[in-house]
Amino acid sequence: MSTTTETAAEILAGFELGFGAIIDRRGWAEDEISQATQRHPDHADRIYHSFALLSGGEAAARMGVEAVYRAHAREIIERVVRGEDTRPGTAVEVVIGLLAAAERAPLSHEGFGVCARLWAVAGLPEHDGFAGRLEHIQALHSSRIDSEEADARRACRDDARKLGRITCEGSHHGERVACTYAAP
Repeated sequence: MSTTTETAAEILAGFELGFGAIIDRRGWAEDEISQATQRHPDHADRIYHSFALLSGGEAAARMGVEAVYRAHAREIIERVVRGEDTRPGTAVEVVIGLLAAAERAPLSHEGFGVCARLWAVAGLPEHDGFAGRLEHIQALHSSRIDSEEADARRACRDDARKLGRITCEGSHHGERVACTYAAP
């Protein structure tokens, strides 16, 4: 006998909510891939095969806001285009972590500086005067902010988020393509 008081309807509603968020993120990821392909046509095949990197990892549950998720996806895709390591934390992942920490204790000046800097880097909307405060704090603590940012990106690192060896059957979204990764 179950001791839970959740009804079947509540369980189903929770499932639908969670599943809906996954579907939303998938659509946003596909749209960001499409936009990146237009910006970087020479890297279109590599961008297409980077979809699995855009899951959001452990922070995905807090990426239900479209602008937040898209900023995360864009940063990963741009790393793929530049051939950079995709494992370090994105600006959004660091911001999410810092905001979660700030719920338990106030951020230091450097912590706020990292949060505000990466908020701007991610292209998130201006919030609570971040930009003006960041300028002042960076003037006082820029080298510490640089160091704290590097540490935070390492702390948010996702070792599973790497583009391994790409193999392709020559089909993208069910359409035959001349993918550079397809076997001849």
